[in-house]
Amino acid sequence: MQSLLRLSWVLERICIYAARIAAILLLVLMCVIIYDVIGRRFYNTGSVALQELEWHLHGTIALLGFGYTYTRNGHVRIDLVQQHFSANGKLWLEVIGIAVFLTPFLIATAYFGYDFTMRSFVRNEGSTGGLGLSHRWIIKSMVPVSAIVALCGAWSVALNAIVVLTGSSRMTSPFKEASLWKP
Repeated sequence: MQSLLRLSWVLERICIYAARIAAILLLVLMCVIIYDVIGRRFYNTGSVALQELEWHLHGTIALLGFGYTYTRNGHVRIDLVQQHFSANGKLWLEVIGIAVFLTPFLIATAYFGYDFTMRSFVRNEGSTGGLGLSHRWIIKSMVPVSAIVALCGAWSVALNAIVVLTGSSRMTSPFKEASLWKP
């Protein structure tokens, strides 16, 4: 079981580093927005590229946080079915849900997201208005990257749930409680 915990730890680290990047990008986004607002309000400047950068940063921040959010049990759930299960039943449902539903979905998202990104790269896709950002493939690459990070988070939880179910550890929950900066 130590090998499962070690693998879970490695997968969780990937999610933590992605979330840390998202946190830093949140500060960058805040600076871009402040610069944009001050420029428009006081200097009558506006930039389509700056607005697109805000959207790209916002999307990247959201996508990079999925895996970390899953490891912290912060994702949205509809517990209509799960509320009727015992603690072990809920853990089994989590593991089965990850294996049967979430994993194929995230693999498909990564696969088709990669194709989506490569088509954009080959076409040298840019902003449709001509005044925005070029290299649209950069933001599109966040789709497969985020799917892989979310897959790491899901399997970290699944492995922890298996360890809890076997009773070979003092863990009581597959989800972590540690903060982003002090895990």
